[in-house]
Amino acid sequence: MLFVRENTNIPIPRVFALYSDPETSKNYIVIERIIGQTLLSAWPQLSTLEKQRITSDLRRYWDDLRPLPSPEYYGSVGKRPLLDEIFWTPQPDPLINGPFGSIEDLNEAMIRKYAYNGGSTYRAEYLRKCFPLVFNDPKAAFTHGDLQRKNIMIREKRQGSDEVSLVLIDWEKSGWYPRYWEYCLAVCALRWDDDWSLWIDRIITPFVAEAAWLQALRLELWS
Repeated sequence: MLFVRENTNIPIPRVFALYSDPETSKNYIVIERIIGQTLLSAWPQLSTLEKQRITSDLRRYWDDLRPLPSPEYYGSVGKRPLLDEIFWTPQPDPLINGPFGSIEDLNEAMIRKYAYNGGSTYRAEYLRKCFPLVFNDPKAAFTHGDLQRKNIMIREKRQGSDEVSLVLIDWEKSGWYPRYWEYCLAVCALRWDDDWSLWIDRIITPFVAEAAWLQALRLELWS
């Protein structure tokens, strides 16, 4: 969050304090509370024009992330492991957790996670043949990692103003991922119970094939 605030104009909560409890080894963060409602709760009441304005603002926010310099790795800020669940293991395993020096290493990590969860050896070998054909974007892009309406706050309007202010929250999964990652995770989170799915393409560039493959993998991992 500090990195995003220092390097973009995206509205996010302010960070007031970071500290650790030496007795429990737990880390804590004190951040600004955003007064308002989530876009998820507001969405059913919005008009088409309001949805157009909001998604246009969100497009600017995500466009503001893309020019951030791309490091020579896929990982979290400070060259730490990626925190999306697909790279998580109970005990540290750099081959699955990252950071990764190449898209090939990142692809292999997803396959290793599939095998780690007890997936078929033959299916894993099949994925090793397919992933280079589908997931082959060699450039990392800074990514929020959880584009859902519950993570977009509509801040209460200031007195005498009709301007809608959006604030992005929940940056814990953020980091440098392949450029397709944001769209894929947004699609994986869809419930298909309203028209939100039809507006995502206005916010971020679609990667339809990658989304289909990643969603299939995630369903196999956790279904």
